[in-house]
Amino acid sequence: MSTIRLLLVDDNPEVLDTLADILQPTYEIAGALSSGAAAVGCAAELKPDVVLLDISLRDMTGFEVARRLKKSGSPARIIFLTVHENIDFVRAAFDLQAAGYVYKSRIGSDLMDAIQAVCEGKRFSSADVAANVVG
Repeated sequence: MSTIRLLLVDDNPEVLDTLADILQPTYEIAGALSSGAAAVGCAAELKPDVVLLDISLRDMTGFEVARRLKKSGSPARIIFLTVHENIDFVRAAFDLQAAGYVYKSRIGSDLMDAIQAVCEGKRFSSADVAANVVG
């Protein structure tokens, strides 16, 4: 199996650095971007398998980025990586056909499992209550 390519999108440079440190030994980091517009503009060129996408970006919401990526025909699976632990956000993410939803508070315990799950065609969520949404 070829190496899984990840696109990291978060407007916090420290989060991007932390994610790269955690993920780089196992996955290929195709790009680490700090804006939604950059993610939409670069996704076709970078060809990620998975996009780790923050919901709260400065220039547009992660939800809007996901919509634009889907509209452009991007085959990348989207995992929202966010501080928003509200079930309404989880529902909204899965309504957009997100493959995963990981709380930033659970990066250490959930992120690698989430990437593996979505690459196997499954959905993943950090939230126990969200299991009913993912179903």
